Amino acid sequence: MRGIGRPVIAAAAARETYLARTTTTGTTTTAGTAGTTAGTAAKGRGGARARSVFAGASTTGVCRAAMGSAAPVAAATLRGSADRYGGVIVDDDAEGFPDETRGGAVEEFEETLARSLDAWRAEGVRGVWLKLRTARAAYVPVATTAGFEFHHAEREYVMLTKWLPKDEPSTIPANASHQVGVGAFVYDEEGGKVLLVQERRGPASGRDLWKMPTGLLEAGEDIPEAAMREVSEETGIETEFGAVIGLRHGHFGAFGKSDMFAVVGLRVKNGASREIKIQEQEIEAAKWATVEEFLANPNIEAGSHAAALHALCAKWSAGDYHGIAGRKLPLGFGRPGEVYTYVRDD
Repeated sequence: MRGIGRPVIAAAAARETYLARTTTTGTTTTAGTAGTTAGTAAKGRGGARARSVFAGASTTGVCRAAMGSAAPVAAATLRGSADRYGGVIVDDDAEGFPDETRGGAVEEFEETLARSLDAWRAEGVRGVWLKLRTARAAYVPVATTAGFEFHHAEREYVMLTKWLPKDEPSTIPANASHQVGVGAFVYDEEGGKVLLVQERRGPASGRDLWKMPTGLLEAGEDIPEAAMREVSEETGIETEFGAVIGLRHGHFGAFGKSDMFAVVGLRVKNGASREIKIQEQEIEAAKWATVEEFLANPNIEAGSHAAALHALCAKWSAGDYHGIAGRKLPLGFGRPGEVYTYVRDD
């Protein structure tokens, strides 16, 4: 294989030679949440082969080459933490992970990963999650050659997975299947007006389309907060949450993802300014309009999902429809924290 140091077959042979020249020094492994501690050395071809007995926990032992002090030092197995489904999560930020700045780092990672997979299989570990940051991108070809698959990526890392049992199909969950968006129906009860915008970029731009402010949720953001944030960013209007008016669920999101879109009823905060200050990077124009203007949008086709949601918005503004109330309730199940819970409140 080009780009990772040497072909896989040669790497395997070199790994066996390396392991044949090593001795085990203080190999200690904590067996996940069970808290069992053990150490072991299994006989390998030509000498002692160090192996951790559990894949899901921190391995503090090292394998030191017996042939002189200048020989490399490598962790016996990759450090990881047990998940709740019989798997192991390996973070490359853990202590003892092969240092990418050291000479021979890719080969060291290749050898350590192979030992780790052997140990995990021996202990019945099911799925392996391997997190590699951008600085360690050179390790990615090693992992994929070992059978790891891409699961998802963020700006600073890629997550790979490997299913170990050979007698049953993988139960590793797929990557997130949906993007979640919001549309903010902002109603000013004092003036009886609705906040509308025209987008500067995107599919809604260049069409003389007046619409409610919209956007996607950020990670860790609740639906009401996302709607209020989008309105504040795009128009400078400060609002408060009223209700979830309706939902749209489709399968036409970016990069093959499904799409969940919530229309959120917001009211202008008491004492807040009604002066619009548009975000010029994204918004071409914004205005306050009557509910009748909102409903008379020529771009909304009769009988469409948008027409149905617009009609509910008008009913909510008139007090004829309460929507779905949202309030934070204790998470429960012995876990701390609160979660937004959406229920009919009438």
